[in-house]
Amino acid sequence: MAAGSRTDVSTTREETSAMRVLQIGGGSMGTRRMRDLRVRPGIEIRLLDGREDRRARALAAFGIVGFNSLDEALAWDPEIFIVSTPPDQHSDLVRLALDTGRHVFSEADIWPSQPEAEAIAERGGVVFAPSATLLFHPVVEEVARIVRHELGAVHAFGYLLSVDAPSWHPGEGQEYYARHRATAPAREMTAFELIGLHGIVGPTRSVSGRVEKRGTLDGDAEDTYCLQLVTETGAVGQLSVLMASPQVARRGWVAGENGVVAFDLLAGSVERRLPGARTDDVRHIADWAEVLEQVYDAEISAFISAVEGTGSWPFSGRASLNVCSTLAAAELSMLTGRHETVRPGLVPAAHPTMYEIP
Repeated sequence: MAAGSRTDVSTTREETSAMRVLQIGGGSMGTRRMRDLRVRPGIEIRLLDGREDRRARALAAFGIVGFNSLDEALAWDPEIFIVSTPPDQHSDLVRLALDTGRHVFSEADIWPSQPEAEAIAERGGVVFAPSATLLFHPVVEEVARIVRHELGAVHAFGYLLSVDAPSWHPGEGQEYYARHRATAPAREMTAFELIGLHGIVGPTRSVSGRVEKRGTLDGDAEDTYCLQLVTETGAVGQLSVLMASPQVARRGWVAGENGVVAFDLLAGSVERRLPGARTDDVRHIADWAEVLEQVYDAEISAFISAVEGTGSWPFSGRASLNVCSTLAAAELSMLTGRHETVRPGLVPAAHPTMYEIP
């Protein structure tokens, strides 16, 4: 039996009706998760974080008690893990949760959890939920609906994310994971935006990529990712993620047999130019700043609903694996000069240039 296995679940549930949620990581995302969960009835939360300042902050802000070690946290016998650690620490914690019969939510990945994670969750009767934040954004939801029901067959698409990297967590030092090449912002956000595209145009079949350091920011991390994608349905598209431009942007378009839909996540607009469906309009759905925290709340609420059996999780382990493998294939393409197939066994290397060339 795995260490920390839940051998007395029924007894625990008889003693208290509250679900025990272990929030692992008390940084910016962990803080959001605690804030959103603490107002839900029937949930008891504890924080696992090795930093004393984060445990103190969680106690002061939310009344949430913290653990300093995993052994202490497992002794509390949580039913649910919420993993908000740096991306390179997700996989082992997800596997621990599943091996010990616990539900688990994990923030967006660069490296996928083990390919068998979903099967383990199904056998154990627990929920495995890779994060899918953008799928809960009202603009992405509306664009996905238009693509499914109004656009017709998808031919092509494009998407741009431009972030002013120096504005990212300016108070954090070198301990912040985004300060390091393996988990640099452009790399992480390429995977993050691919989740949104997966929800709009479906999984990726093959990809080529340019991955470079184009800007003059400190450090050796690549700050520019440009991907040429082919989806499972044969649609072609581009994804550009830029971290060295001071202009912030987050927008895209999808073209199909009935016309074009364009969208801007920051402005909250959706534009339909669909002569094939006799539709031509521009609508304001929701400004990014106005709904961002609602999006995070909707996401974690959907996970809890899936655990309770009153809802389902919209983003599978297989979908998460496709996203991570797409990132890896794009980085590999930069080295081989080839258009690479997205295959489940291909996962991101420690650094974007550390792949073995087949």
